[in-house]
Amino acid sequence: MAFRIIIDEETKEIELDLKSEIEDEYSAVVKNGGTEKIRIAVLRREKDRIIVSISKKVYSVLQLARTRSSVTFVANGKSIEARRESDRPETEDASLLATSKELIVSNFPAKIVKVGIKPGDDLNHGDVLIVLEAMKMEAQIKAPRDCTVVDVFVKEGEMIERGKPMIRLKFR
Repeated sequence: MAFRIIIDEETKEIELDLKSEIEDEYSAVVKNGGTEKIRIAVLRREKDRIIVSISKKVYSVLQLARTRSSVTFVANGKSIEARRESDRPETEDASLLATSKELIVSNFPAKIVKVGIKPGDDLNHGDVLIVLEAMKMEAQIKAPRDCTVVDVFVKEGEMIERGKPMIRLKFR
């Protein structure tokens, strides 16, 4: 499968092939100027995270938010947003994989450290919505695209469970 992804505004083309379904192992060719072959293996899957080996370096990956075209995750303490370029119209990629199209839910138990938004705020893609803390790591939840805040369901200092709605957005 071929993907074009953007991480920290750097575009990379990746060709990903499943080597072994039993062992959850992949080979990937990354094209970014030159060509780099890497081996990816899922070492362990847990409820809220996966442990992967990428070219013999181990990463702990915790998913924070996900849409059809992007994922925000924490890998070894660094919050990263990766999005996939698509030939489809933007409206097809806009819906979140939550039960409601414009609802941001927690993907893990956490403490709300900062809520920097309120209903009625107009936000741009990438603006910080909420800062969460889990296992002594802070993670920023960012706007998946240009939007307006409709509802905020959490407050600073609150402990939230996995699956709890945090924010409802209206995409522009």
